[in-house]
Formats: sequence, C-alpha cells, structure tokens
Amino acid sequence: MTEAVYTCTAPVKGNENNGGNGSEDYTRWWRIYRRSEHPSSRLICLPHAGGSASFFRNWAQELPTNIELAAIQYPGHEDRLNEPLVNDMNELVNGICDSVCRGGLLNRPYMIFGHSMGGYVAYELCREIRKRGLKEPYHVFISSSEAPGLKNDSNWHESSDTDLLTEVRRVYGDDNICRDTEIADMFLPVIRNDYELIEKWNPEKNQEPFKIDLSSFYADADTEMDRMKAEGWQNVTSRKFEARKFNGNHFYLIQHRREIIRSVADAARRQNTKRLMLP
Repeated sequence: MTEAVYTCTAPVKGNENNGGNGSEDYTRWWRIYRRSEHPSSRLICLPHAGGSASFFRNWAQELPTNIELAAIQYPGHEDRLNEPLVNDMNELVNGICDSVCRGGLLNRPYMIFGHSMGGYVAYELCREIRKRGLKEPYHVFISSSEAPGLKNDSNWHESSDTDLLTEVRRVYGDDNICRDTEIADMFLPVIRNDYELIEKWNPEKNQEPFKIDLSSFYADADTEMDRMKAEGWQNVTSRKFEARKFNGNHFYLIQHRREIIRSVADAARRQNTKRLMLP
C-alpha cells in the first residue's frame, strides 16, 4: 500500500488569545502557547471532558524548543463559551480534522496526546486522518482512556446536577471542585455535554491496524482504568506499543507531567534519528 502524503500545507496561524480572526476561523480550534519558527515535530493535545486547551499550557513551556505544542480547544469550552457545545463524536472529530488540516498543523511530523475523553477523540481523529488520506502521526499517546470495546457503560449525562457533580468529584479525586455555585452553574453544562459525547460514542473496530507507535498511560488508583483496559490499545496498531502505569488517580498526569513530557521528547528524538538514517 502506498503511504499517504500531506495534502494540507497552509501556514500555521492564530495566537494564544483567540486563535485568529473570523476569516481564519479554523484557528479557533487550537492554541499555540509557545511559537517555534521551524519545529521538527508538533504535539497535538486533546483535553479531557470539561477540560480546555489551557490544561496543557505548562507543557508548552517545558517541551524541547524543537517541539511545538498545539492544544485543541473544543467548542463551548473556555474562551469558546459563546459557541454551541458539540455532543457528537463525529461532528467534533470532523471539526478538529478540518482545522488542523486547513491550519497547516500537519505540515510537520507530529504526535497526538489525548487524556481521558481526549484519548477517545484521538482514536477517532486518527481514523478520520487515515480516511482522508492524510499523513498519520508517528506516535500517539493515550492517557486514562479505556481501549475501544472496553469502555465503561454509564449514563451520567442524564443524572441530576447533584449526582453528576458528585461523580465528577469522585473521578477528579477532589471534593472541593465547583464549591462556588456560579462556577458550578457554568461548568456543569459543559461536563454534562462531554459526558453525553463519551457515553453515546460507540467506537467502530479498526478494519486495519494503524501503523503508528502507541503508548497507553494509566494510573494505579484510577477507578475508571485497569491494566487490561490500557493494554487493549495494543489491538489498534501494528507498530510499537507500550502500556505504562503511574502512581495516582485519573489525573495522575498533573503530578507526573515532567515524566510524560520526557516520554514525548524521547519519541520525537527517535523519530528525528529515523529521519537522519533515511537514504
């Protein structure tokens, strides 16, 4: 099979504050917190349910300067609060794929990192990228996400505000989340929407494994995950796979940020070495 080639080479634009202007509305979908004039790699980051691009702001400052981080901003989240929320996986993934293609984010070798809901989005984004014949990422990092076919069944998006907030606090491991009523009123519609997207998502099995190196990260005290659900990701790729366990809960990556960034940097270094070895 002939390898797909890049078909989207528009220049990367946008800025930290609003991602661009109305004539370049695709840039609303991502934030670049530190510019790299000629990056050798990009890291496209996909946030968790209720999360936003700014979750990865510190990562951008700690990555090697040759890796440019582009964090996806979902509609209705953070500085896109005035836009309608998206509760359908296909609609969300198509919007992301259109934006990274038109915005030129695929004009460098790239990786994808998805945490929790972002891991599911990463899987579907890779499927859409392959479907469109675009160049695939050379490494995908899946964090705190069950493998397709092993996802927990739930209907939290249909629960009361009180029950949903209790569930969110359990997953986050923080009883102090949204103690302020005004903040809770803003946050709950977003988290309910994202839970609906996850809970209604019915992943299709890959007919052909990806040819992408894949890492599945999970935590030992994460009530949503276990080793089997992490290792199940091995079935979606024919390339190098690793399942790595960390100490902590569903948001272990906050305390282990530097270790994860080191893993990303190592993957980029290996890719650069491969390119140098090509005839």
